[in-house]
Order: sequence, then structure tokens, then C-alpha cells
Amino acid sequence: MKTKTDCPHVTSKMAEPEGASCRECGSTYNLRMCTECGHVGCCESQRGHNTAHARAVGHPVIRSLPLGASSFTWCYECNSYVETG
Repeated sequence: MKTKTDCPHVTSKMAEPEGASCRECGSTYNLRMCTECGHVGCCESQRGHNTAHARAVGHPVIRSLPLGASSFTWCYECNSYVETG
């Protein structure tokens, strides 16, 4: 697993999730949240709405939901997991 500690796309501010389901399809499984604006989308194993959002608006960093100790952070620009705080 590739992990990056110096991703230039990660900011110190993290948005709150906009909801508890994918904004586009309503899925509540394997959700990802845009760290910049809080958009919630489903993962690539479903319809990939989180990836579509990242490409459409240029927000490359996501967190897995639910937020907690087991959440991961991913950067689409770096194509890598990112270590956070």
C-alpha cells in the first residue's frame, strides 16, 4: 500500500460530511467524503460518484466514512493514501 506523508493537496481544514448517503444515488455503503466541501459520494466499487465529484470540481482529497480511527484519506492527484494528523 502506497502512503504519502507530504501530499500538497491536503489542507489543515476538513469539511463536515453533507449527509449520510451518496448525494447522487442515495447509497449508504462504502461512502467517501470530499475533505474540501463535504460532498458525500459512493466509492468506485459501486458507481464511483466520489471520483466523479473529484474530477468535476478539482477536489482531489477524500476521507472514508464513517469518520473515525479506521477512516483513510486518499488523494486522487497523488494516487496514494495520505497520512493525516
